[in-house]
Amino acid sequence: MAPSHKPRFCARIHLQHPLTGEYHHYRIPLQDLSLTGAFIEDDLPLSVGQTFPLTIWLNESEPIEVEAIVRRVYRGHGVGVEFVGMSHPDSARLREFLTAAKAHTAKSA
Repeated sequence: MAPSHKPRFCARIHLQHPLTGEYHHYRIPLQDLSLTGAFIEDDLPLSVGQTFPLTIWLNESEPIEVEAIVRRVYRGHGVGVEFVGMSHPDSARLREFLTAAKAHTAKSA
């Protein structure tokens, strides 16, 4: 089945320094991130439609926990996921992080 190509609700920010994600104690790099999803730059054994818990480390001591669903799989490159579950405090912290990252990116341009 071909992946859905619906437009994104929130634009992803390409981070200058990747964040670390964690999936079942397996560390994965997150380079593109938004309030509603991410691109995981790893060839994880996941399939479209599969849900899984994902920990995102905003820094060394502040992880956020999300429930993610696989929307796209690019074999050999990575996986595009949508966040379908996140606590309100984690959502607020992610929003704050992305706002700061976007401002930093704009200053660097």
